[in-house]
Amino acid sequence: MKERKYKHPSVLEAVVELRVVPSSAWGISSFVEFAGLAKDRGYPILKDAAPGFQISLPVSGGKPQVLASAANRVQTWNESGNQLWQAGPQLFAANRRAPYEGWEKFRPHVAEGLELFLKLAKPEKVEALVMQYVNRIALDNENQDPSEFLVFAPPTISYAEKVTNFICRAEQSYNDQDSIAVTSTRDQSTPGSTGIILDIIYTSRQPSLESSQLMSLIDSAHLRVTEAYEKSITESLRKRMEPV
Repeated sequence: MKERKYKHPSVLEAVVELRVVPSSAWGISSFVEFAGLAKDRGYPILKDAAPGFQISLPVSGGKPQVLASAANRVQTWNESGNQLWQAGPQLFAANRRAPYEGWEKFRPHVAEGLELFLKLAKPEKVEALVMQYVNRIALDNENQDPSEFLVFAPPTISYAEKVTNFICRAEQSYNDQDSIAVTSTRDQSTPGSTGIILDIIYTSRQPSLESSQLMSLIDSAHLRVTEAYEKSITESLRKRMEPV
């Protein structure tokens, strides 16, 4: 299914993540090197590096020793603060935060960052390819029926005067063993704002390490995520988002 375009898309954040078995090509200096390469390509902001630890396990027994703090990934952001790459010895990720401008704009960001990572990290094996789209659908009020906008919502059964929370989740596998998990739940993170989160996570395990084949797998994953999204929403939501 081709991605439909909307004037007001519901995407909060889109993520493509590659999880790999690290190789000796990635060392401490690789974090700095990746950040430099990213800066040259329009991602100059080094926001943070998630902390980790280097631990020594004595051969003769005894207590493990923490030798030094170490980073397990580096994040490089664009000037607008809505697009970033993440890289480390065990992963690469490309993120796009709202406003989401469609796959044709997000895909080049994924492909460029992935190429940089593969050349620098030279991972031994790809363990998993994960694509996640987090959507937020605003409700007019806390009592509005979620099924007005979502097909993937709980049935309307009145046990009390109002619904304060709900969660629906489905995990399914394709014939090629790839899997998809779809979750809808009430968004309670923003006081005074009522909405629903529709979270779609697609996982492909042990894809080919060949860069050209990886992008083909990523394109296939996106088609399946798009299909899952369109199956999960109603015509009322499509009209409100304004197709273009």
